[in-house]
Amino acid sequence: MLEKLDSWIKTFSSDANVAPKDDHLWAETLAGLLIEAAMADGVLDQDERTSISHALTNQLDLSDEEVCSIIDKAVIAHEDRIEIHPLLRAIRSETDVEGRISIMEMAWMVVLADGKMHEYEAQLMRRLAGLLFVEDVDSGRAAKRARVRLERGV
Repeated sequence: MLEKLDSWIKTFSSDANVAPKDDHLWAETLAGLLIEAAMADGVLDQDERTSISHALTNQLDLSDEEVCSIIDKAVIAHEDRIEIHPLLRAIRSETDVEGRISIMEMAWMVVLADGKMHEYEAQLMRRLAGLLFVEDVDSGRAAKRARVRLERGV
């Protein structure tokens, strides 16, 4: 499952190390973070959901049924979640800097998927960068790559 994510990350870094202990738990954690990014503006629109689905299906090699279930669980968890720190702690403990930068890129792809950048989304992305220990310049580069990938339909 993580082989595709690892190869996707390695397209941006040759030293990326993403090796979570439990693939399914990792997928739920990643989906939770991406749902948080998508819903920063209060709405999970179809473009954002499609972007999350694409990331989970292609990058983690999950089936459509698994992705649908994981996204539905993440939406429910979002409604009950008070803070995102447990998600971020799990991501920080399971990834190196390059892996976290790639996850930031995924989050950027989600928030930019609808073609609009809401001020709450921008604020969340700045917070995520800080809480994931990703430098602002690296987050900016991840945002730029995300825009290019979205323009190309990748």
